[in-house]
Amino acid sequence: MLWIRGVTPGHLRSFFRNLSRCEVWLLTCLAALGLALVPLASLIAQDSPGTTAQDGRAADQQSIKELQARLCSQTDLDCTYVTSIFSDPRLEIYHAPPPAPEEPPPSNRKEREKNPYLTRRFGLLTAESLDRCRRFTRSHSSAFTAAFKRYGVPREIICGHLRIETNFGIPTRLSPHPLGMRPAFNQLVSLYVKAQEPNSDRRREFAFTEISHFIAAAEKFNWDLFKIPGSPTGAIGLVQFEPSSFGVAVDAAGDGRVDLFDPDDAILSVAHYLVTRGWDRNPEHQRRAIYAYYGGHYDHDPHKYYMKAVLRYAMEVRGRPQHRARTRTGF
Repeated sequence: MLWIRGVTPGHLRSFFRNLSRCEVWLLTCLAALGLALVPLASLIAQDSPGTTAQDGRAADQQSIKELQARLCSQTDLDCTYVTSIFSDPRLEIYHAPPPAPEEPPPSNRKEREKNPYLTRRFGLLTAESLDRCRRFTRSHSSAFTAAFKRYGVPREIICGHLRIETNFGIPTRLSPHPLGMRPAFNQLVSLYVKAQEPNSDRRREFAFTEISHFIAAAEKFNWDLFKIPGSPTGAIGLVQFEPSSFGVAVDAAGDGRVDLFDPDDAILSVAHYLVTRGWDRNPEHQRRAIYAYYGGHYDHDPHKYYMKAVLRYAMEVRGRPQHRARTRTGF
């Protein structure tokens, strides 16, 4: 213990014996107050609303202005339309919450299913999951028939994509909001604004490209951008198309409007997308097209989890065991 130079413990004991009870009480209160003020002052210094929050909002606004200027100068978009969107009070920037603590891995790793789509928790191959496809195909049989006649894609393959992407739009305990809760446009703008750190240029340019496509589609089809829910990367609808893929979306009704939340448009859009990625009668081309829906590098991906899950689901729906000979459709 440190003592003031020249002052011994005996001096202190003598000092306190000569104090009245009132004086001792007063000194005790002052000491407690001093101890309480130290952590309070440190908290104020660490998190001052005038520095962190305001600086963050200012940085967000600066990035939004830069984004708006780029959209006006580097694209063919109508700048007046762009300005009206960015002036809308519904525009909001989302910041990610702190990461949740990681769960410990299962104790028995040998029995763990590596493909995330084939885990028991995801429930892809349960009887209920397979029956959803059968009910969906019965409800929209004309659209599935048109998709096969026009593009040659079987209904079970289309079902596999729709089941994995959004579970046919059906809320479940695992995914209560399969189509998203927040406007896809706000999600993309947030992605652009938050991509400020080093080595984030690709993410920033991805967001810029998707935002420009989204605005163009909204102007063409008279969409309200703030009423379209989507994923954190701006994917929307039953098919979870990102805006740069809207060009392959199909207007099933022929009314001049594309609605990716409409089952018939979604069914034909999935089939058309696969054809644009190389789907034909060649089974290898079919596998590559299915893989391309998720994205990645086919030749360098040793797992191909998404592709395998779509094919497995399609086979289970059809009731065809994996070891049997495959048809000309490749599964």
